[in-house]
Amino acid sequence: MNKKTIGMAAIFCASAGMAFASGSSLYVTFETGQVPTGADDCDAPDYCVPFDWTEIFIEGDCTYINGDLEKREMLHCEPDTYMVCFDKLNNILDADDNSSEKGNGWASGIWGSDCFVDNGDGTRSLRIGVTGRPDGLDGVFNGLFQNGPHGQLGEFDVCVVFLDAGGATVSTEVYTDEFIIGAEAFHINYEVPAAASQVHIDIDNQVDAVEVRCDVDYMKLTNLVPLCDYCIEQIGGLNCECRPTDTKLGWFDKSCTLILFEGTGGAIEPYAKLCAVADANGEINIAVSGEYDCNFNGLHDDLEDAYLGSHYDRALIECPDVKPGHGEAGCYTLKVYVTGAHNGSNDDNGAGAGGEAVTALEQALSVGDLNQDRTVDTADLGVLLGNFGWNGN
Repeated sequence: MNKKTIGMAAIFCASAGMAFASGSSLYVTFETGQVPTGADDCDAPDYCVPFDWTEIFIEGDCTYINGDLEKREMLHCEPDTYMVCFDKLNNILDADDNSSEKGNGWASGIWGSDCFVDNGDGTRSLRIGVTGRPDGLDGVFNGLFQNGPHGQLGEFDVCVVFLDAGGATVSTEVYTDEFIIGAEAFHINYEVPAAASQVHIDIDNQVDAVEVRCDVDYMKLTNLVPLCDYCIEQIGGLNCECRPTDTKLGWFDKSCTLILFEGTGGAIEPYAKLCAVADANGEINIAVSGEYDCNFNGLHDDLEDAYLGSHYDRALIECPDVKPGHGEAGCYTLKVYVTGAHNGSNDDNGAGAGGEAVTALEQALSVGDLNQDRTVDTADLGVLLGNFGWNGN
């Protein structure tokens, strides 16, 4: 279970027509905790894990939560390269397809001294050629294969490390270029340092990253009054364009089933406000995403079907489609406050927890699902026994 440490701050809730017993508040910061280990791009975005939510401990009359819908990057094109080295007459001295220690296994690498060319004036040169596979496999280096373009697209880095006889680094060079039309063949020349006795050349074909705005923050609000109405209202936050961060708020049960979502009703447009009911354990599960993500998977609702239905096949020598994120990136501030004992209505402004979603929740609770996991079992009995005798005061 992911838990967050929170600290007190001199910030107090104030709302017209609402009286608080103590006037206390908390200021907390939400940090993304649902990204799989080692993944920070949109191919592995934040996702809902049943019964495993980042916990926010709510204490006092209201709590402010600061969060951030982060920018992400995803790899776009990963060109399959072929590398050669030439002499002064463009005769191929060495060649490689997939031996690089960098990239995804389709990048080229050459190690040794066979590629050094004596210039006849006391200096040596290194002449490298980089093309896209299958060009070069036929012994001809020209950007074509069987009179057609090789078809590889995207950026790559050529990392050149000159080493002395003991294996120590003498100098390092990095050259970056890009296959734009799928028919390029690049020639790269270096002067070999006098102390160098060998060279290590690696191509990195995983450098073509594009920005995608697809972050989703999932959190569990705890220490609430069981079966009481709460509102989660966005009251602040600017996006990367210095405009109000346009969010969508979602209320979930513990098994990640969406109960209700709201994208409007906050302090100002386009801020969101969501009202929900704490379960028998005093918990509410919510998610924060961009306005155009009603199912909270990080994707734009109008574009996700086409994207999820596509299939990227390396045999087609094409770049994968860029993930259509919901499009929002920026900070937000949420105010979580109690609105009273649950009575099946919404006395605040008519938006949020009232209506079909609350009716469905009440129906679940009425059949004994006290912990809102959509299953009536011994866990619900434990909740009942643990709260036996409570009269609501």
